[in-house]
This record gives sequence, structure tokens and C-alpha cells, in this order.
Amino acid sequence: MLNLQKTELRVGLFILIPLIILFAFIILKLGYSIAGSTIDVYLKIDSITSIKKGTPVKIKGYEIGRVAEIRPIYKPALHFLATMRINREVDLYEDCSALILNQNIIGDPVIEFRNPEKKGPPLRDGDVIEGIEYVNLEAILQDVHTLLTTLSSTVDVIKQISMESRQNLRGLMTNLTSSVGNVNNILESSQKDIIAIMSSFRKTAETMGEISVELKRSPMKFLFKDDDPKGPNPKGKK
Repeated sequence: MLNLQKTELRVGLFILIPLIILFAFIILKLGYSIAGSTIDVYLKIDSITSIKKGTPVKIKGYEIGRVAEIRPIYKPALHFLATMRINREVDLYEDCSALILNQNIIGDPVIEFRNPEKKGPPLRDGDVIEGIEYVNLEAILQDVHTLLTTLSSTVDVIKQISMESRQNLRGLMTNLTSSVGNVNNILESSQKDIIAIMSSFRKTAETMGEISVELKRSPMKFLFKDDDPKGPNPKGKK
């Protein structure tokens, strides 16, 4: 009977000790302290999309606590209070700000405390701080998506303009080629006409030259000259 009790006690301790260690680890991970070296400060936020239970609380990059609990408050309008369990030894003041930001593009959010330049009363257990969402990853991704969509549309428009410009340029070159051909045809036709005109003008000039020479030689004879060789003889000669 005694041996059975010892065996049961060993089995109980074997199960209980790991559970105690696990429970203590969870408590320490969430920022609990048996010695009472932490304080609970509440963060007021409009939505819980940015933080969650276990979100780290830091100041100047140094972790001073974690979010232990998030509960909804329904009045006057729905909002949330996140319980931040932080180290009491850190000097924080009532006018400090709590920024909700991301450690990097794919990292989890973090609550960063920043003390004011002009220090006031120290932050006490149970105080409420307004949370400021400094970086919203979803908004950034949405802006990037919008920017990429706009850029894609702009590239499509540029491509369309380029294609239309190419077509217009080809049409312009075709019209220019046709115009050059028409001008060449006109020049060729004009060249023939010009040659004929110059030839006629040359013959007219030769005739006028002959008339001038004959007029100088015998003006009266030229004036009364009978152009018809078969006509009557004005002097009655046979």
C-alpha cells in the first residue's frame, strides 16, 4: 500500500512539475511578475487589426512588456482597450505617446512608447493612453497596389499611343511618297511643255530676226511686197 502511494506521488509530480514550468513560462512571456514589478496600462484603440494578445511593448527598441489582454468597450462607441503589462522600473510619463507600428514590411506590429520632451507626472497603474497607428501595412499595400495599377494603365496608354503614332507615321510617309511622285510627274510634264514653248519661242525669234533684216534692207519693198506669187504683176510685166 505504501509503495502504491509513493508510485502515485511520483506520477503526480512527474505530471505536475512540467505543467508548473509551462505555466510559469507563459506568465513570464506575457509580462506577469509575482513580485509585482509590473503595472497595467490600457491602450485605447479603434480596431484590433493592428495588435493582438502578446504584441510586444517597447521604448527605444527595448522591450518593456507585452499586451496581456484585449477587450471591447461598447459605449459611447465601439472601441477596444488593450491591457499592456509593462515593467514598473521604466520611467514613463502621462503625456507619453504609444505608436503602433511595424518592425519591418513583413514583421509583426509593435507598440512603441515615446516620452514627451517636457516631462509631467509619472505613468501609473490603470492609466489609459490613446493609441496612434503610425504605420498601417494594409494601407501601404493598398497604395502600392493602386500605384502599380495606375502605372500599368499608363504603360498601356503609352503603348497605344506608340502604335497609333507608328500607323500615322506610316500613313504620312505613304502620302509623302505619293506627293513626291505627283510632283515628279508634274515636273516631267512641265518639262515637255517648257521644251515645246522654248522651241516655239526660238522659231518666233528667228522669224522676227529675218523680218527685221529684210525691213532694214528695203523697207518699202517689204511693205508693198505681194505675198501671192501667182497674183497679177503690178507693173504689167510678163
